[in-house]
Amino acid sequence: MEFKNYINKMMMLSVAIVAMSMTMVSCSDNDDNPVAPPVELEEPEEYVIEVGEGMTMPENMFLTVPATTDCDQNVVNALKATDKVTDVKAFKLNTRYDFYNEEMVSKTAYFFNYKQDIDHNDPSKGWFKQQCVLTVAGKDRPTVLHTQGYALGDYDNDLQMIGEPALVSVLEANCLQVEYRYFGWSLPEGYTNKWNYLDAKQQSGDLHAIVTAIKQSGVVGNGKWLATGVSKNGMTTADYAYCYPNEMDAYVPFCAPFHTSLCDIRPYTRILSKEAFDEDTEKLEKVKAAFVNLFSDKELQLECAKKYRDGHPSVDISSDEEAIQIMKKATFDNYYTRMMYVAFDRWESMIPKAGDSVEDYYFNFIVADDKTQYPGEPDELYYRRKELADILKEDSISGSSPHALTRAIFIHRHWPYLVQTCKEMGYFGIDLSWVEHLLTPAEKDFLSRPLINPETYGVTYDNGKYVKEFLEGMKQSTCNMMFVYGMQDPWTGGQIPDDKMGVNSRKLFIRNGTHNDFIDMWNQSEKAELFKWLDSLGFLE
Repeated sequence: MEFKNYINKMMMLSVAIVAMSMTMVSCSDNDDNPVAPPVELEEPEEYVIEVGEGMTMPENMFLTVPATTDCDQNVVNALKATDKVTDVKAFKLNTRYDFYNEEMVSKTAYFFNYKQDIDHNDPSKGWFKQQCVLTVAGKDRPTVLHTQGYALGDYDNDLQMIGEPALVSVLEANCLQVEYRYFGWSLPEGYTNKWNYLDAKQQSGDLHAIVTAIKQSGVVGNGKWLATGVSKNGMTTADYAYCYPNEMDAYVPFCAPFHTSLCDIRPYTRILSKEAFDEDTEKLEKVKAAFVNLFSDKELQLECAKKYRDGHPSVDISSDEEAIQIMKKATFDNYYTRMMYVAFDRWESMIPKAGDSVEDYYFNFIVADDKTQYPGEPDELYYRRKELADILKEDSISGSSPHALTRAIFIHRHWPYLVQTCKEMGYFGIDLSWVEHLLTPAEKDFLSRPLINPETYGVTYDNGKYVKEFLEGMKQSTCNMMFVYGMQDPWTGGQIPDDKMGVNSRKLFIRNGTHNDFIDMWNQSEKAELFKWLDSLGFLE
């Protein structure tokens, strides 16, 4: 099939799905919108359609989640009466375990779309529907705004699987979650490969509009308001605080890095420092020694590269030297994800030593990553950690994939993340300084390349302009903020600098902490510091 015909066929399949979704129509009050509404087509036999190369069009699960009558009709009516709120639907979240309160919980949630401006700088450009989910604990309870950085329902847009930040349990709070524009089914420019309005300021404007509407609705809002999120969600919290510093009573971003280049090595330098190992240099030296032993032994490298090649038949590897390069890249990458998600004491015993077998190096060090269940790790902790890793982890960003050609072919949860990273957020790179003497020139060139390329997505990087502006703005801010960082988490290397902290901002470092907001696993002094601060702001009254 010719590529043009393939594209046209895939677009027609996409439109068939779009036409059925109440969340997909972008329109303006005068119907003069640059995004054309979907045409009416017959309903396909299946929502999930194979579109070639293993890709599928993900189903909007809102269409299949059954409505529930076990809800507060006053909430439904109030949402329906709120300006720009449409498509209100009460449904049941899947029963889940609340680790903080140590109990099973089942909640009713309220889905709605908000008619959001495509461009907050020019409302005449029209609006799109932005997905939101609300759970209600009580009008007088605090409300937590979960500043999503991605799609609401993870890969399959499964609304029933939506989790909530730990602070919702801590505060017994309402929770408002807003899908990040361009993710999931919240598409300012419809099914195109355009990214004109994808940036932190536009999303902050989205949050401002929705929070204002919900406060006015009377559904929640009598209590205190707090914004929070983890990782990119936490970056969204910080962006929102910068743009609207007085809208929340408190802002608590977890694990939020702020990069000023496309290849910022500070996160990697962090996990090669004693700070990441609770000042235990012996543990750090074990890790460094494993790298050095591997990179010094050509025979070991060849055997490990062979295993990597055999284990990844879909990867096109043309020579032993290329296989070694890719294997070394995997070693760096998987070390990063282990430090990001898995407490070091879970895998310290797996670190190989000089003279250990190829299997020890390959399975225990090179390919062991965030999806590995480590020795002594209880099942419940493993599944909890893995679920978070699956939610937050970016997809492969190497090469140019057909996925990125058009959103009409494939709506993928993480492509907008990569685009925004290339436009304004920046990314991390590998710190090679401590092993570069063991690398060939070709390996140094390969491993030191930026992991992302704006040209792949047809965008231009702003050279750190937004992040630098944000940091200067936070320095002048008077909002109440607590930045929370895990000591072991690589992204802590990109933490907000001390000299960019506003007068009412502070940091809390979690000893042995990784990339999450698992408050139930903190020690007593860490919890006490958070609770004292929240109490001083009136959240624990």
